[in-house]
Amino acid sequence: MNRESEKPNPDKFISGDADFWREFLGTAIPQLYQMFIRNWANPSLAEELVQKTVFDAVKGRGSYDPLKGGPQEWLFGIAHNNIRMELRRRIGHPSVDGDITAYIEAIDTNPLPDEVLEKKDTAQLVRKAMDRLETKHRDVLRFMYIEDLPARDIAEKMDMTEKAVHSLLYRARLSLAQVLKQTAALNKE
Repeated sequence: MNRESEKPNPDKFISGDADFWREFLGTAIPQLYQMFIRNWANPSLAEELVQKTVFDAVKGRGSYDPLKGGPQEWLFGIAHNNIRMELRRRIGHPSVDGDITAYIEAIDTNPLPDEVLEKKDTAQLVRKAMDRLETKHRDVLRFMYIEDLPARDIAEKMDMTEKAVHSLLYRARLSLAQVLKQTAALNKE
């Protein structure tokens, strides 16, 4: 696979040959990351989408059809589908409250901005939502967005790998967004 004249072996691809996949993903992962980071300036989300794309490819490798293109084109097709799904997910969730929507967008891209936290109602709502999260979700969000720790330091504190921290952050952000929406709906009643 290193030489341009050498064609990828579809049998090794489909069977999940470890050496083939290691070499294939070694070149594809940086390209995937660059593609995702161009769409969202959020390294955590880009890493999550890379992980999801690789997972989807490994899991669905049996559906690969070499007559429709090479493994790289197939992998990037999965990546483009993941981008479309992420866009649909973001567009498909209507805003519950302007302040909450701004907060959710902020948590996707930056540490918590002071102007969001200064709003007493929003800060109170966020505290209530954080209290309702699982302990590990609350901790990872606090370490990342309040204490502004890098993933490496969070991994040490929580006794897990950096990749596990990024996965946990992704799930914690989704949980927080869901709890914020529920909490806002309850407060409006």
